Amino acid sequence: MEHLAFAIIIFFLSILFSMIGLGGAIVYVPLFYWSGFDLLSAIPMGLLLNSTTTASAALTYLRKGLVQLSLAIPFLIVSMIAAPVGAYCSHLIPVDILLGIFSLIMIVIGTHMLLPENFFFPGKVNKEQKASFSLILIGGSVVGFAGGLLGIGGGSLVMPLLIYLGYAVKNAAATSGLIVLFTSFAGLVGHLSSWKPDIQLVIYITIAAFLGAQVGSYLMHKRMQPETLRKMVGLVLWFMALRMITGLF
Repeated sequence: MEHLAFAIIIFFLSILFSMIGLGGAIVYVPLFYWSGFDLLSAIPMGLLLNSTTTASAALTYLRKGLVQLSLAIPFLIVSMIAAPVGAYCSHLIPVDILLGIFSLIMIVIGTHMLLPENFFFPGKVNKEQKASFSLILIGGSVVGFAGGLLGIGGGSLVMPLLIYLGYAVKNAAATSGLIVLFTSFAGLVGHLSSWKPDIQLVIYITIAAFLGAQVGSYLMHKRMQPETLRKMVGLVLWFMALRMITGLF
């Protein structure tokens, strides 16, 4: 029954996060941690679900031509190189410090979600905007390292960057999702040697994440407005970050 409960929760979370270009690990990791899993087990589970959610959504977004492959391919190559480095470093840093960093990132991302979409990046949208090679190297390295270190795929970092570059929100979400798929998988590989998963639970939640992302990507493509969802995610992230911070003291 516990496995089924996790699957139901993951199904609805994957619907939500696939619609806004995030894999959901920023929520999955603390969810499993609070449920009694140790942090170094919660991180690979979050990365696995990130990979599954974004892979499922990518099937829809690639068919619909929403992904900017000219940006995604070089970005994800650099990210995949940096992700295992972050995963290795996660074993060297005390858990309390990791949780503190995680909480800070959740607050920053939650604030971004609660504010209007163009609050930080009010520039004109331009789908043909090209990112410089140096920015791809820097952004890909940071996203990959953070993904491996904290068990987040990096979509919450990629999305603001793509919006800043002028990409339309749907293209940014779809492209971010494809990048997160590969950074999450690379980070997961870095954790496999020390992870002893509950295979039955993994099967339940992986299927739930795949199906939920199919629903979410379909709804996003059908022009559902993401603004309300953005604010809901922002509130959830703030709540979870504050709860995590209070648990550190």
